[in-house]
Amino acid sequence: MRVIVATIALLAGLAVPAQAVVTMSPLKPCYVSDGDLPAQREKILVHATGFTPLAALTLQIDGATVATGTAGAFGEADAAVPAPFEGRDEHQFTLVIFENQNLKNNASATARVTNLAVTLRPRRARPSRRVRFDGRGFTADAPVYGHYVFGGKVRKTVRFAPQSGAPCGTFHARRRQIPIKQPAFGKWILQVDQQRRYAALPLTNAQRVIIHVQKSLKQP
Repeated sequence: MRVIVATIALLAGLAVPAQAVVTMSPLKPCYVSDGDLPAQREKILVHATGFTPLAALTLQIDGATVATGTAGAFGEADAAVPAPFEGRDEHQFTLVIFENQNLKNNASATARVTNLAVTLRPRRARPSRRVRFDGRGFTADAPVYGHYVFGGKVRKTVRFAPQSGAPCGTFHARRRQIPIKQPAFGKWILQVDQQRRYAALPLTNAQRVIIHVQKSLKQP
């Protein structure tokens, strides 16, 4: 009995508590940037666990520090930081969060960021001409719609795509520039969003394109 007790005591003395593994919740596949101001860029919600309780932390995106703080009493960390700026296309970025005094305690993930934009090609065309519509940043799980507004009222709604393309909400379509017979002269607003019904303040990402309808000058 004494030998058994001594063996158990020896093994207990050699046991080393396992170090917690830092883990981070998955990021979204793609975030949206609609300007260079932080308020114009989608928030990245970060949640990580496994840090040393109350340890000083740093959060970086592509090597640049964007937030600092301390872990919670149970080693958890939560943050909301703006996505990186993207003014034209899309790109991949890397987010990492780590302990300042123990760099081995870290977690990282990659995602993409896209500009929110809609373009028409050619830029100048007759209202009845079929043009190419290209868009990106429409990341909701819904079709992409175009609402034609004139004089403050929606005149026509069309569906550009049954679903935007992953991961950054792209779409491509060929439609008449203004799908209305003999549209009125003046300023038309095309609002592209992912709501079937038009709303001046939509709940999804939206872009507005101004189309001027003018009288053509006939040569004598």
